[in-house]
Amino acid sequence: MNLWLMGLLAAAFSALAGAGATSWWESQPAADESDELALSRDGELPDDAEDAGDRSWLTVRTLPDVDVVHPLAALDDDAIEQMVRQDPASLGSMSVGAPNGGALFNGVQLPESPLWRLADPAHAWGTRESIDWVAHAITRVNEYFPSSPVLYVGDFSAPRGGKLRPHKSHQSGRDVDIGYYYLTGEAWYKRATSKNLDRKRTWALLETLLTESRVEYVFMDRSIQPLLQEYALAQGEDPGWLSRVFEGPNNRDPIVRHRLGHATHMHVRFENPTAELTARRSYPLLQKVGLVGGAKKKRLATKPRRAPRRATPALAVASVEAAATVEPSPVPAAVEPVIEAVPTEVPPSMEE
Repeated sequence: MNLWLMGLLAAAFSALAGAGATSWWESQPAADESDELALSRDGELPDDAEDAGDRSWLTVRTLPDVDVVHPLAALDDDAIEQMVRQDPASLGSMSVGAPNGGALFNGVQLPESPLWRLADPAHAWGTRESIDWVAHAITRVNEYFPSSPVLYVGDFSAPRGGKLRPHKSHQSGRDVDIGYYYLTGEAWYKRATSKNLDRKRTWALLETLLTESRVEYVFMDRSIQPLLQEYALAQGEDPGWLSRVFEGPNNRDPIVRHRLGHATHMHVRFENPTAELTARRSYPLLQKVGLVGGAKKKRLATKPRRAPRRATPALAVASVEAAATVEPSPVPAAVEPVIEAVPTEVPPSMEE
């Protein structure tokens, strides 16, 4: 086959592949990389800096194919600016910037519940998506196993995000520390081992997060991963699917990856399609009316990640009868900026 024909076939294949890869990102013009207000998507290791990798294989196996339509997609900047001026809360949660160099706008607090216990309610603020997904996953475990002990939930973010000691991330409402289930009952910050880890409940929790929400990464100690993988295999899970979820010699891009300090809890980082794009669309307008800081230069976005083929519909915590109504944090007056200026440069990080 001559080179001209090979090139023609390659071009045709690329065109066909691109035609089927539609996503909600395409409803917006590409961000101008020179725009000082572009949202930064740093925060990962260098090889993951702008793209979490192809996650199309990690799809919800029980939901129909649906297109993700962003709530602001049909609105122009004038309409969004009117919302910003008249009712900023109506824009919903915004994950601003990077997990290790960002902020949270219109945050939502995880309510108290008989199914979970907040280790620190003052730091239990996240985006609507993150909060709903955690509540849904814990509720699902209790549907499978009604006698489950209370699960501890650690830090999400501060009410307005930003630096949260001792963490390097947890700044933009997309990170959360979640405890493990133990055979000995409820506990927080207890080292999980082969003797005390409740494999069936912890696996049910992790599997729900992976298949019924939008997880970017889970940080988990290397000693715990094989315990869950072996249990899942014994329950009939697909070995090929599991080999891509957990670390292994042939998997350079696992969802669940080792980080020191995570034998007592798992750290879940979500993708937030709605909250992240809302921030990209709204941040310059929020800055314009004084609701966010503007003294420093900000870099608020690079190219978006590749969207999975399937989308997870919004999940609510209403299934937990005893859970309090989830309300967004109040928006202060425009004269008092909610978010200080986001740093210009955020070094890549995959840390806690």
